[in-house]
Formats: sequence, structure tokens, C-alpha cells
Amino acid sequence: MTSSSSVVRTWVVVAARDHARRGVADGFIMANHGKRAPLARMNAGDRLLVYSAKTAFPDGEPLRAITIVGTVTGTEPEPSPVIPGGFRRRAALREIEPIQLAELRDLLPTSRLRFGFFELPNADAELIWKLVPAG
Repeated sequence: MTSSSSVVRTWVVVAARDHARRGVADGFIMANHGKRAPLARMNAGDRLLVYSAKTAFPDGEPLRAITIVGTVTGTEPEPSPVIPGGFRRRAALREIEPIQLAELRDLLPTSRLRFGFFELPNADAELIWKLVPAG
């Protein structure tokens, strides 16, 4: 169950660009290969930054950039029709010109990327959002 907090948070989701593009096309976000728990922490209105280490999973070219941005629109996680037992959350997403990790190194905690999902501190999130082209 999501909280009714009015604080807008920014979540970083790690996904190869090809996987993240599926979410753009279909209007959803997944985290940690379809796990429900990360999605349940989100609230409608929260912001999303998708960090793509590669262009494609598993053998794509290195990318190391934020490639997709958006907003959570769904009120609850829902079962994924693609991953049996997996979950997704409705989201309005758009692909952007990649913002390279070199531009974000001081704002994006690279040690946390390996976890696949985390909340970004508001001060860092605001600085990153200033780099995102209007859309």
C-alpha cells in the first residue's frame, strides 16, 4: 500500500535502454526484474529517472546514462503480463537524449546503481532534473 504523502520523490531505476523503451511504449515502469516491493514504495506523482548502463540486455554496448524520465501515474503495482509473478507500475515516460554519467557523477551515487532501484535525495534530484530537457 502506498502512503498518502504529498512529498514528491525521485526514484532511480536501473534498466538497459531496450528494456526501458518497452515501458515508454506501454506506459509502465518495472524495477528489479519485476519485484513488487520497489514499486510499492512509489506514489502517484513521484518522478522517475531510468539509468541505463547498456543499450541492450545482456550484451549491449556500454551507455552509462540516464535515458528515460517520467512520472508515476498508477496508484498501485499491478501484475505484469510479460513476467510471470512479476509486477509493474503505470507511468508516463519519455526517452531523452542520454545524460552521461560523467555529467552526473557528483549527483548520482554510483555505488547504489548496482542495487537497481533507489530513492535520490531531493537536493541531488533537483539538480539532475535541471539537466533534463523539457518535453
